Amino acid sequence: MRTDRTLVDTARAIASGTTTSQEVMDAVLAVADATEPDVHAYVALDEGAARAAARAADATPAPERGPLHGLPIGVKDLIATAGLPTRAGSQSWARSYPIDDAAVVRRLRAAGGIVIGKQHTHEFGYGLDEPPTRHPLDPTKYAGGSTIGGAVSVAVGSSLAAIGTDGGGSIRKPAALHGLVGLKPTHGLVDTAGVVPGTTSNDHVGWITTTVADSALLLAALADLGPVRTDEGVAGLRVGCAGYFFRDLEPAVDAAVRRSLDLLAAGGAEVVWLEIPELEQAAEAHGIIGASGAAAHHRDVPADVRAGYSPGVQGFLAQAGRITKDEVARAHRVRDDVLRAVDAALETKRLDVLCSPTLALGAVPLATMRPEVDLPRYCRLTMPFNLTGHPSVSVPCEHGDKPVGLQVAARHGADATTLRVAAAVEAHTVARAAAVARG
Repeated sequence: MRTDRTLVDTARAIASGTTTSQEVMDAVLAVADATEPDVHAYVALDEGAARAAARAADATPAPERGPLHGLPIGVKDLIATAGLPTRAGSQSWARSYPIDDAAVVRRLRAAGGIVIGKQHTHEFGYGLDEPPTRHPLDPTKYAGGSTIGGAVSVAVGSSLAAIGTDGGGSIRKPAALHGLVGLKPTHGLVDTAGVVPGTTSNDHVGWITTTVADSALLLAALADLGPVRTDEGVAGLRVGCAGYFFRDLEPAVDAAVRRSLDLLAAGGAEVVWLEIPELEQAAEAHGIIGASGAAAHHRDVPADVRAGYSPGVQGFLAQAGRITKDEVARAHRVRDDVLRAVDAALETKRLDVLCSPTLALGAVPLATMRPEVDLPRYCRLTMPFNLTGHPSVSVPCEHGDKPVGLQVAARHGADATTLRVAAAVEAHTVARAAAVARG
């Protein structure tokens, strides 16, 4: 039921006059009306305000239009949006209506984007409860991390992109499970002011899109980078593959990622296999830093409000509150060690990017899912780059009923390089899917 519109193509169509923002909004809201009873991507659709904004966009003179002019985009429930609920996935915060936009929402609106609504997340982004959102390919399967509503919305076409947060893989994980592109920019590149803290210093603001070009458009608009090119190919680039990321993979995941690596090599990239032993410590340090930050954030929340948190979140925060200062200090030293090791590998091996699977496994059945067991398995390959702050993007390397994501990471500030490699992977994946369709 999706509209089959990308951000880039829709922006061009609006600019050329072949469509209007109102027509785009009508189409997207029609998809939302048809799909929401099944997928539940939205906490709140702001239909009236979105239609009014589309009318205003069509009346705006061309010289005053921004790069996201008239494009309907969803926003995660952890991100403050003036006049709309920002309940952080929690029933205890159900009456929270901010009077100010988060910094990223202000940038979005200033660039001409239209907030179509707020999208479901796990409570505080922790992944310890079950939102109502369901995977459109199979509602019995896990639909991803805490930017779950955004991924499902983009997948069905009830928004053209989704702004979310990523504290341990919460953008890249659902993107991979839905065959979408999920970018976690360099830490701090996109302002987190006005975002409900999930795992504090691990948190990043990013987005989920249909294509790499769409992600580049948002990067240019929301990070003030100017045009971001993704069409330069991979000839001459050195692609690192660390052994840590290639253990205990589902066979289909391993095969799809290695096929993409072979295609990158055929395109002129050099694939370099290496080891970064310090990565083995990343998961534990990430967990301690994130949990201690979460405990600190909720420490001053009134007891009657905390009493309304889900049992999983209450138990997590109680355990997090017992983490000692010495444990946190050791975790930060490990963070520094992992950061130095990744940077040293990039430098000494002269690597442009690190490539890996985004996830070690596909979507598991909700009925048998155990968060305490399965979430660490899902986040093992994504969380190192939250700990270190390097930019990383998940791009589909296999479409169909069982999508597979390939993760591309790069030096701090080299976000455009991750998208350049992702675009090459995307081109191979699209070509292969077209060949399969032709038989």
